Amino acid sequence: ELQVNHPLKLDGSSVYLLGHGYAPRVTVRDGNGQVAFSGPAPFLPQDGNFSSFGVVKAPDARPVTLGFEGFFLPTAVIGQNGPVSMFPDDLNPALVMTGYYGRPQKETGNPESVYQLDKSKLTQFQQNGDKWRFQLAPGQRATLPDKAGSITFDGYSRWVKLQVSHTPGTNLALAGILLAILGLMGSLFIHPRRTWVRVRDEDGRTVVEVAG
Repeated sequence: ELQVNHPLKLDGSSVYLLGHGYAPRVTVRDGNGQVAFSGPAPFLPQDGNFSSFGVVKAPDARPVTLGFEGFFLPTAVIGQNGPVSMFPDDLNPALVMTGYYGRPQKETGNPESVYQLDKSKLTQFQQNGDKWRFQLAPGQRATLPDKAGSITFDGYSRWVKLQVSHTPGTNLALAGILLAILGLMGSLFIHPRRTWVRVRDEDGRTVVEVAG
């Protein structure tokens, strides 16, 4: 079992759980009916109920490229401000997103964040004069406006963020610290004893003085 603040010990190494969340699995089909993207997309938790924000990119879609951003809600309910998650576990999962389209762009090779969608060259889908949004449960599909394609919410997986630490010199460092503490305690609690001896000549006699 792996828990926060309870690392897993493996052959002298420690595996720490730094974070976890949900990764919705979606399939995006373009206007030509071809699969432009299929797989999980990691969403980042935004609150204690694991309302998670993320994006889905389909730059290979044709005749227009497609992109989506929104929230995965593990326990979705309709609140005053719209859908929200009321519990971190997956009791009523839902995917609430909006879509964008744009002209196909030339590949530049520049790295992009998997958590952000560059909307500078994209246009948000409109439907009935309003911004197009959709809410899907696992297994459901939404058809994009203007016959631009579709997106299917296939399911979801869990992701974890791990840190593996291996420090073979820990015992040696601990022994050095303990020895240093013992030495410090000795200097504080063991009283030093010092003796001075002085020899001098006085009127033809040798006088020896001792002090402690």
